[in-house]
Amino acid sequence: MFSQKDLQQIQHKGIRIDDINHQIKYYRTGFPFADISMPATPGKGMIYLTDGDEKHYREVFRQNGPDFNITRFIPASGAATRMFKSLYGALEAFDGKSPSEQQSLIDDEPELGEFFQNLTDYPFYNDMKLDGDVSPADVLKLILGETGLNYGSKPKGLLKFHKYSESERRTSFEEHIREAVQYCASRDGKLHLHLTVSPAHLDDFQTEAARILPQIEAETGFLIDISFSFQKPETDTIAVDLDNEPFRNPDGSLLFRPGGHGALIRNLDALESDILFISNIDNVTPDRLKEVRVNYKQVLGGVLLEIRSKVFYFLQQLTGEGRVEKTRLDSMVTFLHERLGIAIPDRLESWDTADLKKWLISTMDRPIRVCGMVKNEGEPGGGPFYVHADTGEMSLQIVESSQIDLDDPEKAGLLQLSTHFNPVDLVCSIRDFRGKKFNLTRYVDHNTGFISQKSVGGKALKALELPGLWNGAMAHWLTLFLEVPVETFSPVKTVFDLMRPEHLT
Repeated sequence: MFSQKDLQQIQHKGIRIDDINHQIKYYRTGFPFADISMPATPGKGMIYLTDGDEKHYREVFRQNGPDFNITRFIPASGAATRMFKSLYGALEAFDGKSPSEQQSLIDDEPELGEFFQNLTDYPFYNDMKLDGDVSPADVLKLILGETGLNYGSKPKGLLKFHKYSESERRTSFEEHIREAVQYCASRDGKLHLHLTVSPAHLDDFQTEAARILPQIEAETGFLIDISFSFQKPETDTIAVDLDNEPFRNPDGSLLFRPGGHGALIRNLDALESDILFISNIDNVTPDRLKEVRVNYKQVLGGVLLEIRSKVFYFLQQLTGEGRVEKTRLDSMVTFLHERLGIAIPDRLESWDTADLKKWLISTMDRPIRVCGMVKNEGEPGGGPFYVHADTGEMSLQIVESSQIDLDDPEKAGLLQLSTHFNPVDLVCSIRDFRGKKFNLTRYVDHNTGFISQKSVGGKALKALELPGLWNGAMAHWLTLFLEVPVETFSPVKTVFDLMRPEHLT
């Protein structure tokens, strides 16, 4: 299948030939659907906290969090093209039409009409520098085109999201920094943020950081360290044609494509931190709404630190030289089931002490993540479910709807019963109880990727995405779900979202 030249190309990218062969196998067989058993709900796989509980965990984090090496991790690689999909469609419709005809089209589209009506309120309006009478098409070209703001090709992190005054208009990148200083700083006054970006955007991010950091550091007294990384070339996946044969470029070389955000597990693995807070670049709020977000970040962190401490204590007992009584082992099982929502294998009662200890160690000695979950009010996003593994064991997982067999009435029904969805609000512990960093790539479920159809040069192809970062890439982590208020979730998926109440200052 592969020539010597192909093998050299594969080797140059740093990809193992076994990985390529596995990818082609998945193209031919497809990925199995997730075997969901039931949705996680409060009391059944999801932690629901009282006001007193929240106060306790917030204080746990405030007292202990600064002693850890914390990094705020933000995936920020992608361009904002999809955010402006409607504007691109309008610009195409305007082609060849007079300004009055363009206005007629706007009048027929309420969302587009509101956009032009509210144009002066958008935080990027001043940067457009409109001069004289311009047509609607000219306005859109100024926003999207290379000779204008070029917003259609820039990453979301560098777009103006919030307007505080004519002179202060912040990017989502700046809003993330200003939020992180309120909960991620260490006791010695240092704050670490890490963003994954595309190589083409690195200079712009560094320029923006140089512009905003001096003022934030002066205001807070913190020393802010921002680092960047790229999606690694060895995580690219091979493309195939519709017959599942390797797709080739006009020069005969193999076509590789980025492996999706699941590839970023390698970037996470390279960080020398104790604790990571993760959320998406477009999920930010202006200052007036930051308090509730910061409070619940601290609650998530407090839950993680307390659970981490308990798990580490158990593991030290289990791996120590002293004998652990059966009653003590049973109490650990009860803790895992009742406190962490872990499904206990039916065969556990027949195990002897040695087998029980082995199961307890393998269950707890792994990375830990606490995932905030929001009540489902119609926003897109994966949800929390109990999922059966090939081994027969059941675990808590974040599952996308694309991973569920909607042709199976039972599975489709379980999806309808789901009450919460994933806003991507995670806090993670990536060191073991001995202080050694986990090899995060060992905890990936490689059977949870995704195949889509694309085209290049007018030719159809199939593309494979690796298991998603908070789906299959963290499938074998110790996972807890915690209900958080919907106020903590305010994504900007389209340009129109910038006019939602939660994004107005």
